Formats: sequence, C-alpha cells, structure tokens
Amino acid sequence: MASTIKELKRQNKDYKIKNENLKIKLELAKEEHKAELERLKEEIKDKDKLISMFRNDAEILEQKLEKARDIQSKTFQARVDAAVEKRIEREVIHAAANVLLELNKAHVEIARLKGVINKDSSNSSKPPSTNGFKKIPNSREKSTRLRGGQPGHPGHRLALPENIDELVEKGIVKRNLIDLTTNGTNEYKSRYVMDVEVITTVTEIRFDKDAVLPPHLYNEVSYGENIRAMTVLLLKEGIIAEKRLADEIIGGLTRGAVTISPATIEAFAKQFAQNLEKNGELDTIINDLLNGKNMHVDDSPLRSTETIEYLENEEIAMREAKNSSYSITVRTHSNEKSTLYTVNPRKDQEGVERDNILPRYLGNIIQDHESKFYNYGTGHGTCGDHLCRNLKGLRDLENIPWADHMRKHMLKMNKHKKKDLSEGKNKCNPETLETFERKYDSLIEQGRTLHSQMIEGELGYTEFRAMLNRLTKHKDSYLFFMRDYEIPFTNALAERDLRMEKVRQKISYLFRSWKSAKTHTKIRSFISTVKKRKGDLFLAITKVNKGVKVLE
Repeated sequence: MASTIKELKRQNKDYKIKNENLKIKLELAKEEHKAELERLKEEIKDKDKLISMFRNDAEILEQKLEKARDIQSKTFQARVDAAVEKRIEREVIHAAANVLLELNKAHVEIARLKGVINKDSSNSSKPPSTNGFKKIPNSREKSTRLRGGQPGHPGHRLALPENIDELVEKGIVKRNLIDLTTNGTNEYKSRYVMDVEVITTVTEIRFDKDAVLPPHLYNEVSYGENIRAMTVLLLKEGIIAEKRLADEIIGGLTRGAVTISPATIEAFAKQFAQNLEKNGELDTIINDLLNGKNMHVDDSPLRSTETIEYLENEEIAMREAKNSSYSITVRTHSNEKSTLYTVNPRKDQEGVERDNILPRYLGNIIQDHESKFYNYGTGHGTCGDHLCRNLKGLRDLENIPWADHMRKHMLKMNKHKKKDLSEGKNKCNPETLETFERKYDSLIEQGRTLHSQMIEGELGYTEFRAMLNRLTKHKDSYLFFMRDYEIPFTNALAERDLRMEKVRQKISYLFRSWKSAKTHTKIRSFISTVKKRKGDLFLAITKVNKGVKVLE
C-alpha cells in the first residue's frame, strides 16, 4: 500500500512538470503570433473601408438602375400589352371559329337525331308496327273533292243474297216465314231479318257390336267436321289466340255444350296443314305463282321460341330460347290469285334459295328494293310508294328540297298511268313516255349538281348520295311501271298479304315452336289464296279435311 501511494505521488509530480512546460510553450506561442494578429486586424480595417466605399457606389448604381428600369418598364409594358392584346385577339377569333364549328356540328347532329326520331312509316321504309303511339300524318296528296261518298256512288245496305233460293236448296240458309197478314191475303209487303243460329248437334252412329270402327270414330265422342273447320277458320283467319278460342269463343257459342282444349285446337291445325300437302293444294299455289307474269315478294320478322340452324353437313339443329325469343322471317310470294308464305330462320338470300320459288321463277318480280331479290326473275318493278316515302323523309328529315321534285314527278307519272287505264289504254304514249324519262334523267343530273355543292359530313350528304346512286342504278326498275302498264306502281299486294301475319303477332306475340310457324304459313297460304279466288272459305276448309281437292 505504501508503495502504491509513493508511485502516485511520483506520477502527480510528473504531471505538474508537464503542465508547467505547456504553459511556457503557450506564452511563447502568444508572443510569436501577436504581431501577425495585429497585422490581420489592420487588413480587416482596410477591407471595411473598401466595403463601405463599394456600398456607396452600389447605392448610386442602384438609383441609376431604378431610373433606367422605370423608363424601360414603361416601354416594355406597352410592348407587352400590345403583344398580349394581339394574342388575345387571335385566341378569341380562333375560339370563336371553333365554337362556330362545334355549333355547326351540333346543329347537324341535332338535325340527324331529329331525323332518326322522326322516321316512321310515312317517310321511310320502317314498318307501321314501329310507329308505336306516334300519330302519323296522312301522306296522301290533298284533293279538291269533299269528304265522304262522291256523286254517283251507289252506296251499300244490307240486302238478301241474289242466290238465296240456291242457298236454301243447299241447306246453307234456312228460310222461315212469319205471316202477319189478315187471313193470308195475296197482297202484302215483306221485310226480312237476317240472323245466325248456333246449335250444337250430337249425331249418334250405331255399329254392329263386332264391327271394325273407322279411325276417326275410335273414341266414344269425336269432334265433327264443322267444328274442326270453324276452329281452323277462327284460329287462322280470325286470328284468335288458342286459349281464348277454346275457353271463350267455342264454349260461348255452344253455351258450354262443347269443350275443347288448346292442344286439340293445335292438333286440328296440324292435321289440316298435313291434308293441304297431301291434297297437293300448296303445289297448285306454287305452280300458279311460277306461271304468272308478275310475282310480288316481301318478308317480315316475327318472333318464335324456337328456330333452326342449318349446319355445314346439311343437318338441321333446333334451337330453343330460354326466357327470350328468336326473330324468324315470314316471306310472301303473291299474285292476284295465289299466295304462298314461307318461314326461314333469317332474312337472307340463303332462305330464298331454300324456298326454291324465286330461283325457278322467270317472270317479273315486284319488290321493295331488297338487294337479294334483284338476283332472280327476268325483270323488276321496285315499289314506287316506298320510294316516295323515302324521298319525303329526305325532304323533311334531311332538308333536301330536291327530293320533293323527284317525288312529285313519280306521282305525276303514276297519275298519268291511272288516267290512261281509266280510259282503256293499256300502254303509255311513246312520246309522253320519252318526256317522262327525260325529266327523270334531268332531275338526277340536277341532284348530282346540288350534291357536289354540299360539304362532306353535312346533314343529308350521305343519304342524298345514296338516293342518287339508287335512282341511277335501278332506273329501269323504277320506270318499269310506265314502260309496261301490267307492272304495278307499288308492292301493296305483298304488303297486304303480310298484314295479317303482323296482326297475328300483335295478338299472340310469338310462335311456341318452329313446327307451329311452319303449320301457320301453310294454312295461311291456302286461306289467302281461297279468298283471292272468291271461294267459300268455310266450305273449302271442310273439303280439305275430307281429302277433297279445292284449288285447281
């Protein structure tokens, strides 16, 4: 312990000695740098004087610069203001031009959309079924004649049939007599009341106990020929829905004595269609159409829960819609005596080929400007009514006044033709026809000139060009009705024949199967043809059910 204390004392002594030596060195260093420090202080004083001088010079320069800046600022601001004003003027002009351009585009688009909205059956090729609740103005030209029956019109009232004795003899009409004269005098005046009696008849037919029953009497109670015929007539000509026909019409007429199910009604229709094919009625219609000079053609979409698809291997696949329906196409082939309806899954040329009517036809086809129909027949009469409606739309919806001149020219030609026919002339005077055709060509040339002055994209530009091309390419078809008076101005015959199909869709909406659509077209073909030939429709249906040929 004593040695440690001794050692510590020794170390403490050494530290003191070192500390004294450091103090001595510090004093020597201070003396050594004192002169240098004094010199640096003098330099700082000299620099402070220079800084003060520079500050004075800077203040003077700042004052001069401020004066120069004021002068320059006024000049520069004037230049800036002028440049800004000029730029603003350019931007305003550019913006105004853009606004005007956009406004013009907006006006064109608004006019186009108005045209789309205002399109209906009176100014376009849209069918009347698309009009909805829209009130369609009468498109007929205003006449100077008063409304109602014209002078010389015979009028119509209820009268006895001229062949009433024959009808009574055949049992078609029953004649009753109520004699209210005094003692049956020979001098009297008669008044007649025409009415219809609906009486349900039950005929009992007895057979030997071991006799073989005919197939149609296999059941204990069967439906008779009249009720079968009446059901087909009301279903396909009256266009009454099957359920309503079963529950309300048949039951109501018979006062509940006869009950019939929708399935039975459908079976009646199916059997009738089969009898039509078996009897060759449809072949007779087809032959009459193929041998006619003119054939009217048109088609229309209907709805069905089933459709078919033709596969590449020539097989047929049935497609059934789930919670929806398919669009199918009913096509009519018509002349004044016959009508044939066909049904196809689509409105295309393949369907026309499958129908195999037009591909075999060598006469004139009257149609509504359907491109696929131009591939068949030897001549084409394109519907003038459709053209006039499209021209009316071009005038009213696309603001093309030229269209009204062409429309009036077409109507003028048709009016002249009607006048000739009323006077017993069966063809147009050659000089008059040449004048009409020159006017047609002149209107086309005027249209070309007017169209060349329009700006591409302008309202009606595309529609006007399409109309001019259409009238040029199909000039012969549109003038056919004037060159041959047996060619009608319109395709109204085909449209009338399709009208009942649209009525049927409004009532029943759709076909429940593809087979029911096929059955419907066959029956409607027969009914329409019998009506055109002024036949007894009820009797004709009864004969077909008996296997008797009706159409010749």
